[in-house]
Amino acid sequence: MAEIYSAEGVAPLDNGAVTAREMAIRDALQLISIRQGATLESVQVLQNGRQSESGNLRPVAPVQGTMKVVKEFQQGKLYHVKVEVDTGSEAGAERRDPACAIPPGRSLRRRLVTTYFDVARPAEASDMSDLATALPTELSRRLSRNAQLMVRDANTISVLADSRVAEPAAGWDIASQLGLREDVQFVVAGRVLSSSITDKEPRPSFFESNNTSQQGAFYNGPFAGMFGMGVKYAPTRRQFDFEVWIYDGLTGSLLANERFGGEAKGEVVPKLPKPFASEAFWMTDYGKLINQLLNKAATRVDDVISCIPFSARIVKQEGKRIYINAGLLDGMAVGDKLLLYKRSTGQPVRDLISGRALGMPESLNGDVTLIQVQPNFSIGVAQGATAPVSDGDFVRFSQAR
Repeated sequence: MAEIYSAEGVAPLDNGAVTAREMAIRDALQLISIRQGATLESVQVLQNGRQSESGNLRPVAPVQGTMKVVKEFQQGKLYHVKVEVDTGSEAGAERRDPACAIPPGRSLRRRLVTTYFDVARPAEASDMSDLATALPTELSRRLSRNAQLMVRDANTISVLADSRVAEPAAGWDIASQLGLREDVQFVVAGRVLSSSITDKEPRPSFFESNNTSQQGAFYNGPFAGMFGMGVKYAPTRRQFDFEVWIYDGLTGSLLANERFGGEAKGEVVPKLPKPFASEAFWMTDYGKLINQLLNKAATRVDDVISCIPFSARIVKQEGKRIYINAGLLDGMAVGDKLLLYKRSTGQPVRDLISGRALGMPESLNGDVTLIQVQPNFSIGVAQGATAPVSDGDFVRFSQAR
């Protein structure tokens, strides 16, 4: 049954009305999510003989439906917004999390680069010599089918300085540098974990030389060569497992580590050379498996980044006028409002135990309204900034709702 939920969110006006409005909307959506289902987290602390308790409600899942703002006003130093969410949807209509800042009628094209995939066991992939560079290229081609992505391919660059390092989070520094150099919001890398043969079956061979690069075992016992006949154990099953790592191109923090795998049966090692990603390779049973896995990986990458707000960097500033590295080709339009952020420090926040980089601390610093949009850059006016705007600061899209 479809229902309409309503809630009123509140936020301080410290960083301007646009910023406060967006925060108030998110506050209201959080309240609606809790009404639809939440878990209670409670913590008790005993210190110096005194007991204290704190609790927190956490929504089970984000609210789904169509959102609209029905009332908003300023009162003192607070901004109030009342929203309604209709959880019903027409047949066949796509339902999205209303917290996603996606403007109706147009798309914001996020920039992404694919990089080198390390091959954990090169000997297993001896028949696919260019796998490490061809795999990211094929992934980028599938990602390019999405109109909301601008994809680049840097298949010879690895985010791991040492291939012996197994932890993908160690690539945050190179991922951040690559994101800055390639001017992208996301960096995608990965690792091929296995391409091993899992089963072999005997089959007769006629006048075949055992001196071959084909993977398999050959019988050379008595009568093996009689009448030019022999028995060969040929591969019939082969697995393919790989990971895809998604990094934030600004901070280098690891956003996701997804694993994909499966097993093919039939023609898994071609009799004649068929280069990886060639048309002949895709026609093999093994090629069909990898093709399916790459399509799944591309879909998962899109799922992970689809609700992450569009962001761009400030490349120049003249007083209140700022220039950002996103323009008409990225989906920007005159009148768009973006939230302005500043990095709090130059160093990432790290887990003190593992040493893993968790991300860069940041603070809201007002908002920006675009007044001019060129193909590759835009000019905006900063408002409500409490700290000086500088090159390297960044903006995130705030949907007019």
